[in-house]
Amino acid sequence: MSKMVGSNKYFFKICIVGDSEVGKTTILNQYLKRRFVPEAQRTIGSNFFVKYVKVPEIERLITLQFWDLAGQPRFKWVRYAFYKGAKGIVYAFDLTRKNTLDNILTWKEEVESKIGVVPNILVGNKLDLLTSENRIINLDEVSYIQQQVSASEYIETSAKIGTKVEDVFSKLTLEIYKSNIEGIE
Repeated sequence: MSKMVGSNKYFFKICIVGDSEVGKTTILNQYLKRRFVPEAQRTIGSNFFVKYVKVPEIERLITLQFWDLAGQPRFKWVRYAFYKGAKGIVYAFDLTRKNTLDNILTWKEEVESKIGVVPNILVGNKLDLLTSENRIINLDEVSYIQQQVSASEYIETSAKIGTKVEDVFSKLTLEIYKSNIEGIE
């Protein structure tokens, strides 16, 4: 649910989805706490976090509520309830495991069956593990998936060292703001 909370404050719920062990929790820890948690436990069901941000382009205080959803298939039934009210989605995959990119289309079906199409960004994580010799996912494949999920951007991140993690959320927040607020102000 997006809403105005006072004259200068907005609230947006964002879900981060993708297969188990693609680094969703680690991405959020890097963004929220600016640190790498090497022994991050698998998410059971879901976790949620809150962050208050001021996006320079819009000069407004925004409350972001993040829902980190478990990627294991057995938690599918529980995830459905957590999509309600989401205004943005981060589709995350592991750059070292091609099947996690292929599975983004399944995530798209799950998300859109509950909330329709909302602003989203496609994120390839674990950039720190790649070299030019071991890159197994080509950009044509990524571009195809990006188009299928209608992602406004594709960003490669390293949650371990923080590469472009901030970009993911600042760009998605701005996109959510523009799609939900600008037409009604």
